[in-house]
Parts: sequence; structure tokens; C-alpha cells
Amino acid sequence: MRARVKPELIRWVRTEAGLSVADAAKKAGTSEGIVRQWEEGTRQPTVRQLRLLANAAKRPLAIFYLAEPPWKFTALHDFRRLPGDPVADQSPALRLAVRLASEKRQVALDLATDLDDVPPTLPIRASRGEPVIDVARRIRKLLGVSIREQKRWKDGYEALNGWRQAVQDRGVLVFQARGVEVSEMRGFSVADEPMPLIVLNTKDAPNGRVFTLFHEFCHLLLRNGGICDLRDRPSQRPEQSATEIFCNAVAAETLVPREAFIRAPIVRDHTAGTAWSARELRALASHFSVSWEVVLRRLLDTGQISVTDYRSCRESLSAQYKATRTGFATPDRSAVSGLGQVFVKLVLVSYYQDRITSRDVSEYLDVRLKHLAKIEERVMGSKVMFR
Repeated sequence: MRARVKPELIRWVRTEAGLSVADAAKKAGTSEGIVRQWEEGTRQPTVRQLRLLANAAKRPLAIFYLAEPPWKFTALHDFRRLPGDPVADQSPALRLAVRLASEKRQVALDLATDLDDVPPTLPIRASRGEPVIDVARRIRKLLGVSIREQKRWKDGYEALNGWRQAVQDRGVLVFQARGVEVSEMRGFSVADEPMPLIVLNTKDAPNGRVFTLFHEFCHLLLRNGGICDLRDRPSQRPEQSATEIFCNAVAAETLVPREAFIRAPIVRDHTAGTAWSARELRALASHFSVSWEVVLRRLLDTGQISVTDYRSCRESLSAQYKATRTGFATPDRSAVSGLGQVFVKLVLVSYYQDRITSRDVSEYLDVRLKHLAKIEERVMGSKVMFR
């Protein structure tokens, strides 16, 4: 049975998913020539082929039967791209992560509006020309986390959860994306208000995600979100790189204030002019519950390591941010980890007030109904509605 769908919708679904003609042909079990005929309107796919293409693009089959291609999410500024790089350089996994995150943010906005809940806006801003230390001090004051509390966190996961909750308490949605390589994306952000959005990469190390969190939070304060890999390329992209360098510096100063860093015994006792050992870097990272990346940035900012040595060390430590084995996560834990407590609570409260159905809850949280009771207990502290 042939599917009577418009060729422009087939083309739109394929390109929006980041699939090449060859990819689409392989997924649909046909040839590249036939896929081109579908998009030219000279041939129609079967319903089975259309369903296979929909599955590959992570779209419902019904999308092919719309009158025209739907509204497109505004492309995020891409701080990774060099001048002249092609626009369509994002992997299907990254495209999917951006689309899903933007859709979840819209769900949160709709639910908040329906509940007459006015989300807070960020009360502080930043500009790239102001001193990094001033921006970092405003961030720490806003979040209310002391150096003493930070040092009490026992590991990277506790630090990630602590900082993430502090940021979410200020009205920022913090999601985590799966399936995207760290080499392609460390994080991205949407600076629109209310409910600005930060997305971290679960394949990054926990302390790496903490650094990305503050890098992207700085983007929100600049009102200039986008997709980042956090690399400095000053000679290749002066304007874009200046923003990335600024956000990196603010993230480092926020996590490890200059004065506290200089007073740390390991820094104070280090012999000037000698190389920093891996043992010293590890000890400093553990002392402040941060990554080696932050420690290296602090050494650079305080003039205790040269730019050349900083870049050399950072490159040699890049393996730290390759895919990590996180082990098995239960569906309820995975949902809360991926979407954050702010989003999950908003969905549950909407359900409690009969604004949405249990099936809506299941769809918004991407879990089966049988897991909702455990999610409720994890977020709200008790099982009430989903026994």
C-alpha cells in the first residue's frame, strides 16, 4: 500500500533529523535513488517504508500527513563551528537532543501557564567586557553555596547534584542529554526567558558536567545561548572564541574563587617555576570538588602556568571527557536525572490538579505508567497517586 504524502514532508523529516539520503535509504530498506524519487514526488513510499523512516527520524508516523512542514525550532548559535563550516554538521543524535530539549521546555512553559505559575526570571545579567571576578561573585551570591559547603561534597556526583539544584532553584531548567559524543557537544543552552534551559551531556564526567553547567549559566547571563564544546580557538574565531573564553573564565572563577585557590595549601607550597604533577592536580581537584579542567584554568588565571603548558595539559587530559560507563539506571532514576526535579515536579503537580492525564505524565517523562509511583516517591517523597 502506497502512502499518499507530500514529498516536501519526506524531505523535511529526513533533513531535520540529520539523515543523509544514504542513511534514509538504509533505514527504510530501499535505495538512494528511490528516496530521491520520494522527495521529488515521482514515486511514493509504502506505509511500511514510511514507518521505518519515521522510526529512524524519531518522529511519529502522523507527521508525514500534515498539510505542510511544522514550525521549526530556531537553530541554536553554534560556538563549535569555524568560519566556512557547513550548517548541517550536527549528528542525528545532537539534532534529536536539541529538539527534545526544546519540546520539553515548551511543555514546562505550557504547564506553568495553565497552573497560573509565574516562573522567576534571572535577576542578574552579565556583559563580556566586565571583570570576570565580578560576574562570578554575583553568581555565587545568587546561588548561595559557600566554599565550605562545596568542600563537603564527597564526590563528583554529589557536587553535580548540589550545583544543579542550586541553579534550578533560580528558575533554570537543567536537562541531561544521552547518546551524543562528548567530542561533539559538552552542553548547550537556550537563553530565552522565562525558564531558560541548560543541557548537559551524560557521557561527560560528573565534574566535567559541573564545569559545563557554569559555562552555560554564563551564556544565560549574557543572554547568548548556543551549542558548545568549551574549546578555546582565539586565532580562528575571534568574536565567538572571546565569548567561549569569557564563559570558561567565569565558570572557573565561580567554582574556585581566586582568593580561595591561592590560599589552598597545595598551591601555596608549590615550588614556583616547576611543572605541576598529576598528583597535585588531582589533589586540588578533590579539594574543591571540581575537575582538572577547572584547576588548570585557575593556574592559568593566577599566572602559575604558561598558556602553552595549560593547552598541552588540557589536551593530554581530554580522555577524561570521553564516554564513561555509568552503569544501569532504573527508569525512575533515569527520568529524574535526565529532566531534573523542577520539570518532573511541574508535571506531577499538573496531574494532581487534574490539568493533565496519567498518560500525559507518562509521555512527558518518557516512562511507562508502571514507573510513575517510584518517580513520585523519588521527587515528592511519597507514593500517593500512582500505586
